[in-house]
Amino acid sequence: MNRSALQTRPAGADVEEELRQRLEALRAMPVRELQDTYYDAYGKATNARNREWLIRRCFFRAQEVATGVTLSDEARARIADLAEGQGVRTRPATAPTLPPAPDPDEPPRDPRLPPVGTVIHREHDGVVHEIRVLKDGFEYQGRHYTSLSTIAREVTGTSWNGFLWAGLTQRKKRSRAGGGEG
Repeated sequence: MNRSALQTRPAGADVEEELRQRLEALRAMPVRELQDTYYDAYGKATNARNREWLIRRCFFRAQEVATGVTLSDEARARIADLAEGQGVRTRPATAPTLPPAPDPDEPPRDPRLPPVGTVIHREHDGVVHEIRVLKDGFEYQGRHYTSLSTIAREVTGTSWNGFLWAGLTQRKKRSRAGGGEG
């Protein structure tokens, strides 16, 4: 795409210095913080954990905002023509209305867990064990635990995947290498 297809506002030395500092800050961030920055910049979450990709995307958006570089109306029309009715995703010219950010103090819940208050029944050596799901862990025999694996180890005496032991996930089938007929 040629430069005439872009609408720009002049970037002064102060903008360049601001962008240089922004890039340094992005490079110093851990992946989780980069994901949060991506959310702030684009208004949607990402599962990407590729550090370089996250830095590039966040910096690109910072450049876009700081310099005002956007596609011209002609460029947008040309893209729509090339897409031939396939639907072109565009970002609104104004800042998007972002959904409320998740509470940083509350970690996300594992989707394998049943709702809070559910009682998991697990039989081991003829004894039925009851585990209540709490918001911040589990309750077993009146004590608080943060993981099912700890409960499984206490009950069985051996190390277990807690979700597997409690019956919340199934064991994955292993494929055999070179499993052809001979």
